[in-house]
Amino acid sequence: MSNEMMFASLMDLASVDTSEMSAQLSRLPKAGIYILELEELKFAEQAPKDPADPMNYTLGIKGSTLFFQPLDPNESGEGMEGKSLSERYFLYGKEVMEAIQLLMGRFKVAGFRHKGTMGGVEGNEPGWIEEALGKRVAVRVRIFTSKDGQERAGYDWLSPKALEKAGIEWASLGRDFLDENGQPVQQAA
Repeated sequence: MSNEMMFASLMDLASVDTSEMSAQLSRLPKAGIYILELEELKFAEQAPKDPADPMNYTLGIKGSTLFFQPLDPNESGEGMEGKSLSERYFLYGKEVMEAIQLLMGRFKVAGFRHKGTMGGVEGNEPGWIEEALGKRVAVRVRIFTSKDGQERAGYDWLSPKALEKAGIEWASLGRDFLDENGQPVQQAA
């Protein structure tokens, strides 16, 4: 059954037979390790709650699932290939420089260039963010409960060592591990 349904009227919606559907308890992604092909990386502005504060930014990250390995061995990864996974990386105005450095760290761990012009804004000079488009990255999604009691998803970009620990070879990403300037680096055995 397709996840996409179009209804011409409320009557069509009301007549949906849910006999073959399973209940979904959350919109959070499944906890697991995803191999994604990055399809979208771009910044957007987000107004601060207090107009006197500096502007906040988000980096929208979207990828298509090529492989999925659930964290829970009792769960199935069936049907995950081809599904989109999206996350937003927040850069709060008051701490924007620290957030940029943390973003650089994420790109470093995953073996992407992370020095030079950052990029990520359509119509501006492309930078190291755009260089990751179309490339593969391994992401571990973990589900946790925040201080306010809400279930949330955490996204960790994985290093070669973390991939190896999960039983996944770096070669499955189909790309070199790069240093800060974009030069291939030999992986330690």
